[in-house]
Amino acid sequence: MLLDYTQSSMSTYTADCSGVASALYELGGMTVIHDASGCNSTYSTHDEPRWTTMPSAVFISALTEMDAVLGNDQRIIDDMVDAATSLTPAFIAIAGTPIPMMTGADLKGIARLVEQRTRIPSFAVETNSMRAYSVGAAKAWIELARRFVLPTEPRAGSFGINLLGVTPLDFSTGPMLESLRQVAKRAGYTINTCWAIGDKLEHLAGTAAARVNVVVSASGLPLAQSLERAFGMPYVCGLPVGDLTPRWHAAIEWAARHRQSVTTEQFFGQERGGTEVAILGEPLQAAAIATTMNLAHPGTARALSPLPSLGIDAPILTTNLSEDMIRETLRGTRVLVADPLFDLIAKEANVTHTVAFPHEACSGRLYRDMMVNPFDHQALGRFFDQIFAE
Repeated sequence: MLLDYTQSSMSTYTADCSGVASALYELGGMTVIHDASGCNSTYSTHDEPRWTTMPSAVFISALTEMDAVLGNDQRIIDDMVDAATSLTPAFIAIAGTPIPMMTGADLKGIARLVEQRTRIPSFAVETNSMRAYSVGAAKAWIELARRFVLPTEPRAGSFGINLLGVTPLDFSTGPMLESLRQVAKRAGYTINTCWAIGDKLEHLAGTAAARVNVVVSASGLPLAQSLERAFGMPYVCGLPVGDLTPRWHAAIEWAARHRQSVTTEQFFGQERGGTEVAILGEPLQAAAIATTMNLAHPGTARALSPLPSLGIDAPILTTNLSEDMIRETLRGTRVLVADPLFDLIAKEANVTHTVAFPHEACSGRLYRDMMVNPFDHQALGRFFDQIFAE
């Protein structure tokens, strides 16, 4: 069983199967989470803020005990075919959970049989609910890109970029994405596609028409690497947070001109930060905020994340931390900037102060009104003032 670590003091992050559903939510497909009856409520209630405002064909297979014991895959195949016949989705995705993993369900085989019967592109995303949402989102986007992204020459007369790695789990439902779009617009860039909020499948098919892929969360990096191998598209792995914005612009221009990618380590440099402040959250956001803080206050902050790096590596960032590792790493830290659910661990590690930095994939909608928009200069300034006031 693939299991990164267990939790004892706090809740887990959104699981990989929910990451699949979130990544594909707006694209006109049908997503089936292969799990026990009733488990769709976990996704719809806790992991999907769009559930009450935007329809999407996300289903549960309603696996019964006898289905699991006897390996009755025929029922789920028939149910998927019936639903697809009624809904005619653009594609069908099936994601796994612990029970089908333990019984050895052949998700790829199920997807092939469903595609044969429906003539609708179908694919399996190998998840098991034992890893973070970012893993599932990354796998889902890669499978989608393999099926739908077409070889296309960059459009003449415009500087198009793709934003890779956008879900409400990292960008919430507030103004973060719109602020990021505005930063790109002011720099003269056209958003060719956004993987995958506010875009359509037919637009994503033209992803290769952009000049540069811009990775905006860890879940977008595996897709960027896949597109680089398939189409030679360079990517930039960084965020325009505060005083990093000019560096972000320069990196995109350099990548387009040289047709070479700018990795996280190249973007953030060799800065290791300090131990006074720890920024804990999504790997790329945490690294960007810590680096920006260090530009004004050298040697102050470092970035931490319990989430897998998925290739997001830089000296200032430590990822894939278990609870025990977080407690040990926080020894000697004065201020922890993290989702309020980490306050208990901060107390256990004798951290003096905490500053709320909510993360939808961690605490859901509990602290949504406290979300921080790092792409808004004034909001970021107030956030930093709060940190150094502690």
